Amino acid sequence: MIDRRPLMVLTVLVLFCATTATRAVAASPSDSELPKRIVVANSASWVPYSFLDPAGNPRGVLIKFWRLFAEKNNVEVEFKLVDWADSIDMVRNGQAHVHGGLIATEERKETLHFFPQEILRIRTLVFFEDDLGVRDLASMRDMTLGVIAGSAEEDFLRKNFSNIPLKLFPNGESLIKSAIDGEIPAFISDYPTGYYHLILQHSLDRFETGPTLFTRPVQIATRLGDSAKLDRIAASVVEIPRAEILRALNKWLIPEAELPLWVWPTVIAGILALVLAGIGMHLGALRRTLRIKTQELRLSLQELRAANQELDRLARLDALTEIPNRFAFLEIAPREMERAKRYQRALSLVMIDLDHFKAINDQYGHQAGDAVLKQTAKIVRTHLRPSDIFARLGGEEFAILLPETDTQLAVPLVERILDNVVTKAVVYDDKRISVSFSAGIAEYLANDTLDTFIGNGDAALYKSKAQGRSQISVTAA
Repeated sequence: MIDRRPLMVLTVLVLFCATTATRAVAASPSDSELPKRIVVANSASWVPYSFLDPAGNPRGVLIKFWRLFAEKNNVEVEFKLVDWADSIDMVRNGQAHVHGGLIATEERKETLHFFPQEILRIRTLVFFEDDLGVRDLASMRDMTLGVIAGSAEEDFLRKNFSNIPLKLFPNGESLIKSAIDGEIPAFISDYPTGYYHLILQHSLDRFETGPTLFTRPVQIATRLGDSAKLDRIAASVVEIPRAEILRALNKWLIPEAELPLWVWPTVIAGILALVLAGIGMHLGALRRTLRIKTQELRLSLQELRAANQELDRLARLDALTEIPNRFAFLEIAPREMERAKRYQRALSLVMIDLDHFKAINDQYGHQAGDAVLKQTAKIVRTHLRPSDIFARLGGEEFAILLPETDTQLAVPLVERILDNVVTKAVVYDDKRISVSFSAGIAEYLANDTLDTFIGNGDAALYKSKAQGRSQISVTAA
């Protein structure tokens, strides 16, 4: 007779494993679900984008962005702010779900998956000591250049300027402190991070900036292989209204000054002296001391307010052309649109893009390209009224808002500007560089949003490019 017990045992084991697997699948969250708790890693000293304030609290543009994400999607976000290289390793090792925002490089793409959304753009500058007589990397020779370890800047320098000696620092604070202390003659920093630290250390006048090293987008990243489980995060980022993201970008706060440590000890010591001595001489001395200390505190707060105001101005200014930047334009444009709608006044938008700008950079170098951008901005400004808003949106793209101006008036104005730009070639390094631009003009309509208004200007701009460039096109009403 055949013994059926082994077969029965095997059958029970198979059924048990199948049941357990089914429960595990049912219990595990769907790949399309958004995790209820997301750990976000980033830098602890990347002012104003991601940093810890004196009390150890996460602050900055990207922190506000992720808190807005948490609010919109009803999830919990935990921040892990550490040194740059450590923040990337946390994502690679699975200690954090996402990196809250960083630049994509070829080396990072080997282990990280970058979401396509662009949160913001970062412009990176080289800061040189003013008395060096050096204004670009090519003339540094054997000078040591400070850079943050594990940063996109380090990767860029090792690939493109391998002859320059580098000194690595764990974070931006230690990097810029070393430069201020005279340990390194130059350093790489994002804008306006470098200005922030130099202003607060009263050292802004000691350093000059060279040409822009690069301008690249900041994106969210996850560990390579985890992207399928976290696609819902990317979709949720898209759902956040662009206007709210811009408000988060523009409302970061500078760490406030802590109350100096001498205040309370001074008061307590004065009171004890008054009680023990019991004479008016000590009371008068205490009052004089408090007046002096109060004045010192008032001066410190005034300096901090002045630094805040200067940094706020720099955050809205394009350092190369000295005109408003993209953030400033996106802040001003809605106010002008609202005014035009309320009072039923004309408002035109001009989108400008320099023709063949990449070819200029490739043929003459990026410094020549910077000279072209500066001269073009200077020519445009000479033709505008004080009420007009002229801004650099990024790269070779500019925008002009013309209040009280319809397209019939805007067209001849832009034609005059184009004629002047074409006529006045840029002279750089004894070479004449011909410059022209393509332009698109859109007139504001009462039902336009900011996106549609800019989109109409872009559509006219693309039409000018398609017609052979150095053209001006108007969006049909």
